[in-house]
Amino acid sequence: METEHGQRLAGRYVLDSPLASGGMAEVWRAHDEVLGRPVAVKVLHEHLASDEGFLDRFRREAVTAARLSHPGVVRVFDTGVDGELCFIVMELYEGATLADRLKDGPIPPEEAARIARGMLDGLAHAHEHEIVHRDVKPGNVLFHGGHVKLADFGIAKAAFGGDLTTTGSLLGTARYLAPEQVDAAAVDHRADLYSVGVVLYEMLTGRTPFEADTAIAEATLRLTEEPTPPGALRGGIPRGLEEVVMRALARDPDRRFQSAAEMRDALDHTVGTAPPVLPPLRREPEPGPSFFRAWMLVPIVAILVAAAAIVAGLLLGRLELGGPLGVRPRSEPTTPPPAAEDLLTVQSVSAHDPPPGDGDEHGGDAPNTVDGDPSTVWRTEGYTTADLGGIKPGVGLIFDLGATVDIASIELQAPAPGWTFEVHASSDGSSFGDPLADDGGASSFTAEETTTLAFPEARARYVLIWITELAEVEGDYRAVIAEAGFTGG
Repeated sequence: METEHGQRLAGRYVLDSPLASGGMAEVWRAHDEVLGRPVAVKVLHEHLASDEGFLDRFRREAVTAARLSHPGVVRVFDTGVDGELCFIVMELYEGATLADRLKDGPIPPEEAARIARGMLDGLAHAHEHEIVHRDVKPGNVLFHGGHVKLADFGIAKAAFGGDLTTTGSLLGTARYLAPEQVDAAAVDHRADLYSVGVVLYEMLTGRTPFEADTAIAEATLRLTEEPTPPGALRGGIPRGLEEVVMRALARDPDRRFQSAAEMRDALDHTVGTAPPVLPPLRREPEPGPSFFRAWMLVPIVAILVAAAAIVAGLLLGRLELGGPLGVRPRSEPTTPPPAAEDLLTVQSVSAHDPPPGDGDEHGGDAPNTVDGDPSTVWRTEGYTTADLGGIKPGVGLIFDLGATVDIASIELQAPAPGWTFEVHASSDGSSFGDPLADDGGASSFTAEETTTLAFPEARARYVLIWITELAEVEGDYRAVIAEAGFTGG
């Protein structure tokens, strides 16, 4: 049975337009008529949907993947069978994939490391829940609002029973498989780290570590061959980054990084700290000074030194224009401005709508809260009452600060104030403890147009703004956030 525009699956998902097609499935942009939102629907090819063994594995893996809730993971909302069609419903992201980006050639080392780090963030969360991706490749790496998201968790295991060695099934995936996957050996989370190493190698060099005439021949090369270091193929790759790649590509899983968090930390400690060795610039010898230039040298140098001191004083703020000599010492301000380094950078933002919610709350607009533009906002769905219609305890946003840091204060801009919220913190993003209390001991707050909260004891990587009561906005009840800023302690 073929899919077509306007087709309705499970009585609620109306197919709109095709987004992509691969060896396993085709992906459609669709509309969820029940919740009134756009979604992505992956419809599996007929030969897979007719395999009862596959259908059992697929349902099991889809349910497992639906447990994942992390900014670096594409959420799974639903799965089902409609007639002869087997499908899975996911968050909709229509941006480019890493496969699209690689068509333009190698990626600068700093950007490649940032992308790999985003991949490892999502994998770390999945591995903590004992889920191995098994099919990490550029086509499953999506970009959204400058952030990295991994798609298709567990689908490879469902399709091929766990080892991906079925005849012909390696095409399109073979070049990113770990040696143990090619050899049909036991597979654990370290296979995903090998695949990240292959993807990072390709980002740095424009090619994968092994190349052969066929996909299967390319895959089998990694059972016996060592990859060429990426620095031998392209200059300008930091030595530390090359070491991370080569360790990830070790044939023996015990010689690789043992966790996604460990590999992510290695990237953090090496990128930018060990620049490539470059030859010194060659300069032609300058001719010696003439007699005229020699006797003029001392007064000229004195004038230049004095002028440089004045300019430096002006630039450093120690001098200002005025006074009998044209300059004078600058008077110090009574309150120094806050140091720029105290401002914390947000790596990513995602909407948080746990059960009994459906897992999404305008998640595509979440990055608007950190884009520096107060005219772009994130808002909740519209509810009939301030207590979210009485159907759920709350919704919110999760901010990833990139590393565990001390948080001194949080500032929120709310163009429609009056809603109530709590602030929760987490080191790993998988669980949040009791709400944080501010300097006055309060742990529940009502949003004003600008709300600034100081926390005496807050140290975390992930911050959850948990909204428990809404404000009336144009006939509905909502919460709206225009900007969110974090200051370090």
